[in-house]
Amino acid sequence: MTFSDDYFISNVYYQHFYHMLLSFLQAVEAQIRSFGQTPSQLLIEPHPPRSSAMQVTPLMFTDQMQQDVIMVLKFPSNSPVTHVAANTQLGLAVPAIITVTASRLFAVNKWHNVTGLHGAMQEQPYQLPVEIDPLIANNTGMHRRQIIDLLDQSIQVNSQCFVITADNRFILVCGFWDKSFRVYSTETGKLTQVIFGHWDVVTCLARSESYIGGDCYILSGSRDATLLLWYWNGKNHSVGEYPNNEYAAPRAILTGHDCEISCAAICAELGLVISGSKEGPCLIHTMNGDLLKALESPENYLHPRLIQLSTEGHCIIYYEKGQFCVFSVNGKLLTKMETEDSVKAMLLSRDGQYLITGGDSGIVAVWQVWDLKQLMTYPGCDAGIRAMAMSHDQRVIITGMASGSIVLFYIDFNRWHHEYQTRY
Repeated sequence: MTFSDDYFISNVYYQHFYHMLLSFLQAVEAQIRSFGQTPSQLLIEPHPPRSSAMQVTPLMFTDQMQQDVIMVLKFPSNSPVTHVAANTQLGLAVPAIITVTASRLFAVNKWHNVTGLHGAMQEQPYQLPVEIDPLIANNTGMHRRQIIDLLDQSIQVNSQCFVITADNRFILVCGFWDKSFRVYSTETGKLTQVIFGHWDVVTCLARSESYIGGDCYILSGSRDATLLLWYWNGKNHSVGEYPNNEYAAPRAILTGHDCEISCAAICAELGLVISGSKEGPCLIHTMNGDLLKALESPENYLHPRLIQLSTEGHCIIYYEKGQFCVFSVNGKLLTKMETEDSVKAMLLSRDGQYLITGGDSGIVAVWQVWDLKQLMTYPGCDAGIRAMAMSHDQRVIITGMASGSIVLFYIDFNRWHHEYQTRY
């Protein structure tokens, strides 16, 4: 078989076909030797879905712990636990659960990674996942765990008054009478930096996801109806890009609200800031300070109190009177619902698919984000929930209680995974 010059020009076959002396059969054999032969049937079972978690890591779908409540840890102060942070990555020098009470007494509680496979746990002595801060347990060196500086008398201490850095080494606190927010060392309890920039009392703080080296963005909201975006330098352990800079400058000033900022969230991956004022509405800004959109809430959804923003572009807003809304980053209302609980804390799973809430009823509830369908509730606690956090491995929910304790709940998001439900 020979080929005309038209086939050479069009280049419609593999290069082995263009040798003038080869027969068609020889050309096919040469092609198979070079590129292989595709069989008539690849599989006898259906092909697994692309990026299938079931195929890649099947052990993630095994039941690792059966009980819902793992442990309860009571602090001697009895003051409500108003903030919980769970930086439990194994790479940290001290993986810990840091708690802050309404009396501004904080504790660095060591984290033991015991949420491994159930079989592996049986081969070693049982160990509680959290070890209480020895300074708190022994009532020694309490000055190293107390933030003594006074807040403005009108400030009601809540979870949004505090931010913990990703390395567990510093606490940022707002609400001071001098219109500042401050940085304290968790090791010594000493004040390390005072940051000014607002014209009125700072009412809330938020932190972006942390970068390599611990750098991140800090967002502060105030009664002056503005938000300031700051840069946390993980190397220098201070707000501001330069070390020993007494007067840190904000990266951006976000305006558009008419009254006190009540809640805010920041996502550096999306480059967005979403904030709510005491009387509404909620606004979307870029991290450069540009106002993009005002979120139009349904009728009678008036007073935003909590905000969560996922990397998938879902914004979940909790309003007073048990009202929830889910918006897209384009401002479209996706769904809404009303609950009887007065919610005081909520958080998202890392993949942004699940919402966990807790409030005065003492019940932790898990919801599907896109339609706010309730997936499960945990046994009720004997006190209201004031703060929530989740361990780095997404296996443990830690709740701060109004009774001055923390409760650890085991969670397995895989039980709602479509592959798990199909297979089991």
